Amino acid sequence: MLILVFLLLILIFFRKWLLKLFRLLYLSSKYGKFSHEFISYFKENNLVSPYNTCIKDQITSHFLIFNKQINHTDEFQTEIPIDFDGIPFMVTSKNLIQRKGNPDCINVATLSDFKFMVMGYSEFMLDLKMKAMFFFLDDHFIMGEFSFSEGKSAQSAKMIETISSKYLNGNPIGKEFFFLKDKDGNQLNFENNGFTISIKYLFRGDHTTNMILSGSYSNGDNLSEKSLLVLRNEELLDRL
Repeated sequence: MLILVFLLLILIFFRKWLLKLFRLLYLSSKYGKFSHEFISYFKENNLVSPYNTCIKDQITSHFLIFNKQINHTDEFQTEIPIDFDGIPFMVTSKNLIQRKGNPDCINVATLSDFKFMVMGYSEFMLDLKMKAMFFFLDDHFIMGEFSFSEGKSAQSAKMIETISSKYLNGNPIGKEFFFLKDKDGNQLNFENNGFTISIKYLFRGDHTTNMILSGSYSNGDNLSEKSLLVLRNEELLDRL
């Protein structure tokens, strides 16, 4: 009898937490513990995420560089298809995990029903610690980024030389900020701002994705207006 009373008291006082626990177990079972649905539940219910975050700024801010007007002197054309880390564009997050293992960090955000997610892996390149990040839109891989916390000029020059060798037959680039574009429209952006080095690889082969990233996709909502408010909230959630 005492045991039943004790269990009843637990249900009364901890029912909210038990409901959240059961909900998490359900989401993990149905979608997976690295899914957008599972991780979003922590943010939506003010719970501490079990994963480290990959970035402190807004996910969509990493795409903005490709939406700005490009000075043609900073863009080079290549006949070689642009790819990222040997992972095909448009694969799912589960496929990425099958190829590379569990990620070291994850960010998620929702914007006008579009689900963004970043999965990151801590690695080394040229003896520099870096993060290889995979950006997903509605669980399709659309952009990769190598991010180096130290923007050393010697390593930067070596990276540019390697990119030139792969995509431009070794022709000198002579810049530490430039774009590449292949025949399918896929883009690469290299930037060394003196503090960090970033190399982004954007897939341009899906019309709907291009429209969403440019802010011109119409699904009955004003994406541009709503994005400002939603992204401010996402940034606070990620930082606090």
